[in-house]
Amino acid sequence: MLLFLFFIATDARTAFSQNGGDSARDMPAIHSLTVTTGNDWLKPGNERLRQERLAMLILLGWGSANLIGGSALAFSSEGLRDFGLMTAGWGLVNAGIAAFALANADSYTAGVSFETVMRDEMLFNRILAVNSGLNAGYIATGFTMNYLGSSSRVRQFGSAVMVQGAFLMAFDAWLLWNSSARLNRLSAMPDTFLTALPDGSMQLFHGLTLSFGF
Repeated sequence: MLLFLFFIATDARTAFSQNGGDSARDMPAIHSLTVTTGNDWLKPGNERLRQERLAMLILLGWGSANLIGGSALAFSSEGLRDFGLMTAGWGLVNAGIAAFALANADSYTAGVSFETVMRDEMLFNRILAVNSGLNAGYIATGFTMNYLGSSSRVRQFGSAVMVQGAFLMAFDAWLLWNSSARLNRLSAMPDTFLTALPDGSMQLFHGLTLSFGF
């Protein structure tokens, strides 16, 4: 669920007007029934950014290892040449994606809104869900190439694709599990606060709780 947190000054003015014309100085303090402490959504937001950085470092290492190892196989082993070529190709793509992501890493300031953190987490979660489906497709395609391929090249390509798909499946599953946990935490954060007014009535405030004392 998307929660939009913002200050509504008009609600505060409405609360004062309900006092029946008394001056603001004579009004007792408004005490909120819900207490919040700062922008609590910033913590899961920064957790996602840290995990994204760690994930890209892992992907960079995996891609680099595959690029180097695959190239070595392609030039040194006649029997595994095609497996090495496909592995090196995947390694180059993965390392390139990781390097680009690390060079353009995002960051949050202390004043980031709840809407922004929630929107980014939901987008990240959806991308991972789509990737998981693609990974299953990679594995299925590699399996088909490996067992039904009419030549050694096709079968070696299929084996390499299965290896890459299996790694990416586990990789994205780890990220998706953590992202879903953060979404549950964000969704549990309140966006509406019930506040007691001086005349005994109740007023709903949206966003961070406001408390007035004179």
